[in-house]
Amino acid sequence: MNRTLGWLTLACAATLACAAPDEADPVAAAEQVAFVSDHDGNYDLFLVDLETDSVVNLTAHPGMDYGFTWSPDGSAIAFSSDRDGNREIYRLDLLGGEVTRLTDSETRDVAPAWSPDGSRIAFVSQRDSERGEIYVMGADGGAPTRITRNDRYEEVPSWSPDGGSLAFGALAPAAEGADPTLQIFRIDLETGEEAQLTFLAGHNSAPRWSPDGSLIAFYGQVGEGFDGADIMTIAPDGSGLANLTNDPEPDWQPDWSADGARIVFARGPGDPLDVWTMRADGSDRRPLVVRDGRDEQPEWRPR
Repeated sequence: MNRTLGWLTLACAATLACAAPDEADPVAAAEQVAFVSDHDGNYDLFLVDLETDSVVNLTAHPGMDYGFTWSPDGSAIAFSSDRDGNREIYRLDLLGGEVTRLTDSETRDVAPAWSPDGSRIAFVSQRDSERGEIYVMGADGGAPTRITRNDRYEEVPSWSPDGGSLAFGALAPAAEGADPTLQIFRIDLETGEEAQLTFLAGHNSAPRWSPDGSLIAFYGQVGEGFDGADIMTIAPDGSGLANLTNDPEPDWQPDWSADGARIVFARGPGDPLDVWTMRADGSDRRPLVVRDGRDEQPEWRPR
């Protein structure tokens, strides 16, 4: 089902600057999901309104905008882009459409994740390791603090609701003769203690904490390689692994609604990828955005 731009004018589409400065955000009351898509020719950030099914291109830039995070109040998005020639972290303020560059590195800075209190952003950088490590900086940028020191590939950090831990995907040690796989890890930011949460045969990543902190949703692959994936949940201590989708269609990149009642996720073999939603127990699966190309990495807008 193709979506049309029915709720904002084209002039508003790129910036969402549709209200006078003293008015409230014109779309804040609606339930919305942001996602990444190559539908317009290159990767941009998009927003779908769940009440009207309308889709807006938020960035509409010739650079590749990918890997993003909402601010806790839903007023801004931090994202990674190569628009200045190198992969850096940027901030988009939805009212006014101003874009601010937050990092300045000669290497790749990607996968930002905003802390629950809005004061910090975690991200992955190669500035000290070619494989990539996790860093935390202030929400307005500045000198980052290195969090992990493992000299292994790491990706997509996610904050616990209390701000005390990060979950992330990372290459785990493999048995002799076997290839390493992506597994879900958790790190305590106060002690630096790490724990490996998953030990599945395939690759596992894109963790997202539930709003109450009791579960971490992620995509998991029980078989070898990247063939197929399901949305799974696990407790922060590594117990209670559950497969929510468990069907032949590949499912990726989950995110929780603010009340924890639903999960939004990407569904498909790669091209196409579509945006779907389901209840937190895996039932009532519904498509949100179905069209040509790759629509992926969906995240609910905070309310």
